[in-house]
Amino acid sequence: MLLNLLVLLVPASLALPNDIVQRELKPVKGVGHSRLYLYQESFQGTFRCLDGSRTILFSQLNDDYCDCPDGSDEPGTSACGNAFFYCSNVGHTGNFIPTNRVNDKLCDCCDGSDEYNSGVDCPNICDELGRAARVEKERVSAIARKGFAKRKEMARQGQELRASKLKDVEPLRAEKAKLAPELAALEEGKKDAEQNERELQDEHRKAWEEDRDEKKKVRAAELFEEIDLNKDGKIVSDEMRLNLYLDENRDGLVSEDEVKTYLTVDEADSEHFQTVMYDRLKVAKKNYEEDLRQKAKEGEEAHENVPDDDELLAEEDRDEDHPADVAHHEDDEDKMPEYPPEVTAASEDAREARRQFDELNQKLADIDAKIREAEEFSKEDFGEDLAWASLKDKCFDRNVQQYTYEFCPFGQNTQKDTGAYSGTSLGSFKKWSGPEGEKYTRQHYGDGQQCWNGPKRSTDITIQCGVENELVEVTEPAKCEYEFTFRTPLACPDPDVGVHEEL
Repeated sequence: MLLNLLVLLVPASLALPNDIVQRELKPVKGVGHSRLYLYQESFQGTFRCLDGSRTILFSQLNDDYCDCPDGSDEPGTSACGNAFFYCSNVGHTGNFIPTNRVNDKLCDCCDGSDEYNSGVDCPNICDELGRAARVEKERVSAIARKGFAKRKEMARQGQELRASKLKDVEPLRAEKAKLAPELAALEEGKKDAEQNERELQDEHRKAWEEDRDEKKKVRAAELFEEIDLNKDGKIVSDEMRLNLYLDENRDGLVSEDEVKTYLTVDEADSEHFQTVMYDRLKVAKKNYEEDLRQKAKEGEEAHENVPDDDELLAEEDRDEDHPADVAHHEDDEDKMPEYPPEVTAASEDAREARRQFDELNQKLADIDAKIREAEEFSKEDFGEDLAWASLKDKCFDRNVQQYTYEFCPFGQNTQKDTGAYSGTSLGSFKKWSGPEGEKYTRQHYGDGQQCWNGPKRSTDITIQCGVENELVEVTEPAKCEYEFTFRTPLACPDPDVGVHEEL
């Protein structure tokens, strides 16, 4: 690449006459064969700097003095700091080094040609390096050939997958259009059935509430009469204190404070009693009687105001005469009875209408999801041959110490404790991030889980050629910024298309 750049920088005015082109090219130290034509002596015995800025005597080439601003007159010495020396490296690969490394007593060229005048004897190891390089090149080439063969197969799979998804889009849209009116009809039927259900339920509930309220009025009046000892239509504190079920601390006496818990006015008429006091008094009385029954069953000594044994026996007899539990009789009245058959039938009709609507609605939602998935799939960048589509919805993991890292191409990357079901998001796919001309060599994943006192987690994926798809390396070079190395046949180039290097 550097050689091509240097040649492109040569002005058109430096094109040499035909007489030089026709002559045998003479070697010049530090100049590769492909550029020798630029360094041949003209009939005038001159040399034109490669940037076209000056013309100097040909004898000034490699005279250890920098005459050209671009350093092109000193390719074989260290006189210019901006020039390059070509190592021919016969038996290996030729390469350029900066001319400031020439004769610096360090062997940079494998043939030692850069130290021709430093007094250092550099061994020629080009054959040895060349053999090793050819072995490595053959190894890499073998991997590339196997990988590229798999890539072609994966490309075929990706293309078939895309075609399969897209071919279903139009039939799915037609099915959706056909089912839409049916869904609208089912929705209307569902609304009618639910409205009928609500109306019948409300009617039943209203009738029950009216009946319950009437019964409550009767029970409240009975309890009012029971407490109103002087029958003056008013309940006062002294009358309340005679009811031991108000003895909350169970000390045998009903205090003024205990009375005020229920009686918040000086005197209560029947209306105030029913609306404010009855419900709480009912609960207090029920709890007290339950305590008495429990103590009687456990054989404990009766409280001084507890009814005598004859009364308890009479109460037990009354309980036996009523199969339903007397203690819960009023509670049962406060519980709405089951719906009658016509309401139950309406509820069943509503349930069936909802079931049919939900079933078809879910079917349409599934159709929408498939259409959306196919459209998004068709817009995804899976490479020119769609080979990367074959890895969509697949994941690859690697264990590193106590963690398992998971890489899901075009999805989300995670870190989790080994063996755990869920983990921490390291980012979702954002873009291909390879450099220009090598776009498909890197991927970036961002917007992962927020790091404590740090950024959102992210992952950059380096993609290398390999025979198998495998996550081979995981690192964290910066806090919450991860680097994955992923090997895959998809990164293997065609081994028959290569770059020829100058030897």
